[in-house]
Amino acid sequence: NLLDLALVLAARKRFIFGFSFTIAVLTAIAVLVMSMTYTATTTMLPPQHQESSAMQMLGQLGGLASLAGSGAAGALGLKNPSDLYIGLLQSNQVLDGIIQRFDLMKVYKAKILSDVRRALKANTKILSEKSSLISISVEDHNPKRAAAMANAYVAGLHDLMSHLAVTSAAQRRIFFEQQVNQEKEKLADAEVALENTEMKTGIIQPQGQAQAVIATIMQLRAQISASEVELGALRTSSTDQNPGVITLQSQISALRAQLADFEKGHPQSASVEGNVLTPTSEVPAASLEYLRRMRDVRYQETLFEFMTRQYEMARVDEAKQAEMLQVVDPALVPDRRSWPPRTLLTLLAFILAAMIASFWVILQSAYEHVMENPEDADRVNQLRQLLRVRSHRI
Repeated sequence: NLLDLALVLAARKRFIFGFSFTIAVLTAIAVLVMSMTYTATTTMLPPQHQESSAMQMLGQLGGLASLAGSGAAGALGLKNPSDLYIGLLQSNQVLDGIIQRFDLMKVYKAKILSDVRRALKANTKILSEKSSLISISVEDHNPKRAAAMANAYVAGLHDLMSHLAVTSAAQRRIFFEQQVNQEKEKLADAEVALENTEMKTGIIQPQGQAQAVIATIMQLRAQISASEVELGALRTSSTDQNPGVITLQSQISALRAQLADFEKGHPQSASVEGNVLTPTSEVPAASLEYLRRMRDVRYQETLFEFMTRQYEMARVDEAKQAEMLQVVDPALVPDRRSWPPRTLLTLLAFILAAMIASFWVILQSAYEHVMENPEDADRVNQLRQLLRVRSHRI
């Protein structure tokens, strides 16, 4: 019973305490010999996606703002800034820069680059906090090097972001930059075609209902092209099931149907009460050819102006997001070790040794109690003989 166990432990208390004290002393000596590890931590604030300036500039475009703005916010909402930048911090390009800067192949005594990367990742903890902050903790035997490596992660992220389009604004800037270059060439071709038409027909500026028809067609085609551009930009970061994508597709289909009605001179265009626009089939051939060329020029001008504003808007947002990568708490040289905890390990060693010694004392007392009974002693001797025979056979 418990009282018997307490009596046994009390009788061998000197052995238990002496064994535990010896193990604790040996553990303390081993901990003193062990190399100390220091942890340095830096905290940074990743860029937060903001579209306020973008929506203000889009508001100047009137009806085009509703088409462009509805898809942009949904596309940007699909990305988690913290997860994105944590992935970049763990990329091989950032790790290789730190390895080369601090010569970690010699520090970690490794000959293969992949082993050094694995060791560096094991000594680094990158966590995303609830407040959208990212903390970077680096462990090393040298406190100064630990602080420098933690700060080097932020510097490596800056260098990586300088030539990668990691933000939504940077992706939109690259997309609209390509579109601006294409529209510039198309506008030049349209201007040349208009000049050739003027020289051929001698028409400079036709008046009347034909202008209203062509102006309406130009506006419809510009809206269709602007919607298609916004749809392409939205698809770079969203799927076809995105509500913004579905809405834009429906708007484009409706605008195309209306455009086909005007271009083909469908009777419905003139049958509507109060409609003063004349179908294009009734416009004289010479004037129609000129107006078509003028329509192409105005269409390209409208589209080029829209692309240019979008491009400038993306450049401004990209510059703002690049500046928003801020270091909240830079890593300082730690003045206390993070490992090993000497007092805790010594105390745990003492407790574990005391448990082992107590178990040994109880086991030894039980064995002596069993040997006092002749029948149990015979069984123990038989067991010993059987074990010896089997060991010899083996």
